[in-house]
Amino acid sequence: MLKNQVSAEITYSDDEVASPAAILAERRNAARIPVIKSAKIACGEGASKGVFNCLVLDESDKGVLVDLGTLVNLPDEVTLQFGGGATYVARRRWSAGTKAGLEFVGAQVITGETALRMMKLADILLTQGTIAAVSTLRASRFFDHAELRRAAEEAEAAYLRLEAILTGQQFI
Repeated sequence: MLKNQVSAEITYSDDEVASPAAILAERRNAARIPVIKSAKIACGEGASKGVFNCLVLDESDKGVLVDLGTLVNLPDEVTLQFGGGATYVARRRWSAGTKAGLEFVGAQVITGETALRMMKLADILLTQGTIAAVSTLRASRFFDHAELRRAAEEAEAAYLRLEAILTGQQFI
């Protein structure tokens, strides 16, 4: 028999009711991909704003599982910023111990810093071409922006197909 047993308290948003079945059931609407990414969670406004480092353990288009490494009482709504610059407003759906499930509220937010970096990349695209711009985007992990990544990869593939056709090379 264990002398000390630790139980993790699971908390839910106001619009959810915790039940034993809900705690154990897989309730995700979208498949998540296991990852390990650094991120920051910002809570509050102005002088009362708190920022917590965390690890993103899995992600989908609709949300993430984060581990804060310590017990944190997250509010219902937070801002999540990935290390690559992607920023989302997110709603806490549940928390248990040091982990929390966050659901994205709306589309990715483009911060002023990210917008400036994107403008510099647009200049690279115009002055140095598609391949240089996509290479630079890869180095910045496409700002963790899925639509930007897809568009850049499609543009690169189209460029390489066009080059192969124009030079008479076989495109595989």
